[in-house]
Amino acid sequence: MDLFTVLEQKLEAFLNQFESQKQAIAELKKNLAAKEQALKEAEVALEKVTREKELVRQRIDKILNRLKILDLGE
Repeated sequence: MDLFTVLEQKLEAFLNQFESQKQAIAELKKNLAAKEQALKEAEVALEKVTREKELVRQRIDKILNRLKILDLGE
């Protein structure tokens, strides 16, 4: 084999590997974007649950306070 053939084969192997790495990076970026979107959705859901929990706590406190007033009245 002459040196040009060896060089061409090595270059072809490098380019194939480079293309494969580009595809892997693109797939990783796609997966990262999906995970970031899922995280945003989870954060929104968590915020909603936190707000609902606070509303329930406030209503329970209000009911308990009304019950205390009834107890004091007896």
